[in-house]
Amino acid sequence: MAGISKTFATGVKANEDVSLTVWPGTIHAVIGENGAGKSTLMGILFGRIRPDGGR
Repeated sequence: MAGISKTFATGVKANEDVSLTVWPGTIHAVIGENGAGKSTLMGILFGRIRPDGGR
């Protein structure tokens, strides 16, 4: 994932220019405060949410 951005209709920016690289055989954790955009980022990764930008 590179340059991922997502803004919801309410104007809330969940993610802005986020990049994530993972390698096979490694373990990663996405951590942060409430409302930081973790669930949105995982939803984009799994294809449940369409990003506004990035690849």
